[in-house]
This record gives sequence, structure tokens and C-alpha cells, in this order.
Amino acid sequence: MIHISQTLGASKQLQGNSDMADRIRYSKSQLEKYYDRIAFPASDRQYNISNLTAEDQQSYLDALTKQQILTVPFENLTLHYSWHRTVDVNADHLYDKIVNERRGGYCMENNTFFNTVLLSLGYHTYMVGSRVFNPDAERFGGTSHCLSLVIIDGKTFAVDVGFGGRNPTEPLEVEHERVHTGSSGFRMRLRHDVIAQNVSNQKLWIYEYRSRDGGEWVPQWCFMDFEVLPEDIRVFNMSPSKSPSSFFTFKVVSVQFTSENEDYSDGSARDLKNVGGAIDGAFIIDGNLFKYRKGGETKWERSFKTEEERLEALRKYYGVELTKENERAISGTAGAIQYYRTGS
Repeated sequence: MIHISQTLGASKQLQGNSDMADRIRYSKSQLEKYYDRIAFPASDRQYNISNLTAEDQQSYLDALTKQQILTVPFENLTLHYSWHRTVDVNADHLYDKIVNERRGGYCMENNTFFNTVLLSLGYHTYMVGSRVFNPDAERFGGTSHCLSLVIIDGKTFAVDVGFGGRNPTEPLEVEHERVHTGSSGFRMRLRHDVIAQNVSNQKLWIYEYRSRDGGEWVPQWCFMDFEVLPEDIRVFNMSPSKSPSSFFTFKVVSVQFTSENEDYSDGSARDLKNVGGAIDGAFIIDGNLFKYRKGGETKWERSFKTEEERLEALRKYYGVELTKENERAISGTAGAIQYYRTGS
């Protein structure tokens, strides 16, 4: 088995520099509000993990990652329901958006925010850039994604809280072909290998997903263990938010994972008090399509006929309340449900 510590000495370098890096950290009071936001049990809350054992640090990372995914949606609403349509990846702005406004974000937002939370708690962590796999073209795109690497007692974990429907549901130890099984039977792994597009024989870490029904392992994204800076994230962010080839710019998408203890098969409104157990479902908005999945099955699916129906779903199932100004901002755009093209 290949372990990341065999390929790079990043752990030692990180431990020597993480305290000196010029990064935003959230205060204890900010972390307290964050814990309230994600409904994290008060008795389990930590504010500095440096005194915990390595085993407890890993367990806490697992619990925090799961709760983040279960309560903070993957969404691109800013690109459609705002007058400015600008995604700001500054950590202070993201705190205000995710905690105070009870919103979510896409990869650059959710992962930058969560990385800042981990840094604030004392984890040895840094961010890496990632390329997303396009199954239709059967090739990886440019660097338009990111995630965190967390080092605990010499072991490295890949943490991604912003990838949508096939998001890793737990931190993945960066080890060649170690398989992780989700609650509904799907499988996840990291593979250390070259990609066909590379001229060199340099190996990358490739995240792959396999459905519970078996079949092929399907690549999702790949990364090289090379730290990226907040300045890099701002550059990466231009592609999903501004590129005419990015589906984010013309389609509203939102994914909110749900847990074993929750069941909304009857269409009832979501209540975070019910969150508990493993991740085993999700609400998924894909343009004007909306569905609820649980246990690997689609429980119901419907189509939005009006913007108000979509906004009501965001309120009822995602806990997202937009201002009237932001609700109106989508009118007349390609992302709007009642959009009609004009001209020849």
C-alpha cells in the first residue's frame, strides 16, 4: 500500500510553518456561533484540538466533517439570486454568509470556509487545487476545484465538503486504493496514478466513486499535494463563476445531504433537530428539477413550474431565506424557470 508520507514530506514542513502563515482564524465566539449553525452537540464542542490525542483529533475531524456536510448546502445561488453575481472567497465574508446568513456555497466557498475552521481549531491543514473529471469528454478539466489536506500523527486525510452529489461523506485517508463504504453501499477510494493527459509520468491522487450496484470505478477529481494560497483560490474561482462553459453560470444547483435519522418521503419540511446517524440521502436541485434521495433510492421527484416554487423549496428543505431583492435578481436570466428567449 502506498501512503502519502512515502511520496512527500509535506507533514514536517506544515508543522513548521502553519503557525506562521498569514491566515484568517475565527475566534472562540465565532466558533461557538458556527457550532450553533451546524447544530453540533454542545457537550462535544472543542475550541483547540492540540491537546487531544491523535485518535481523538481524527474522531473529531470525522464528526465535524459529517455535521458540516449535513447542514451547509452545496449551492451556487449567488450567481443567480444576487444583483452582483460575484462569489467572494474571503474567509471573513464566507463566515458571514454561511454562519450569519445560514447559506452555503460551492467548492471554493465551502472548502475555504471549512479549512479556516480547521485552522482555527489547531489542525495542521492546508488547501490543494483539484481538477474535476468530465465523464462525457473522458478527461480532467483545468484546476477549478479545491479541498483540504489534514495531517494527524503522520497520516494525511483529504477533506472535501464542497463537491455536490458525489461528495466524499467522510475524510479519506490518503492511501492508495483504500476503499471507504458509504451507508447506502456506495464506495469511495483514492488511487495514486498518472492521468492520460499528463506528458510526464507524475502521479496524482485520484478520487473515485462506485455506486452500490457495482460497476466501474468512476474518477471524480484529482489533486497533487502542492499547497495553494488564498490568492490561488481567488484565481481558481474565476472559472466556475465566470466561464461561459461553466454550468454554474446558467443553472441553479443545490445539494443538501441528509442523515439516517431523517425521512422526508412524505414531503415534510426539514428540521435540523432530526439530524443524526450516517449520511444516507440528499435533497438535490438541478435547474427546475428537484428530488429527494434516501438509502440509495429516489423517494420523490418533481419539476418546478415557477420561481416561487423553487424559492419555497430552498426555504423548506435547505433553510435558505433570500431577500426580496435577491429573489428578483434572477428574473429574465438564463437560470430563471420562466425564461423566454427573444429575438431571432
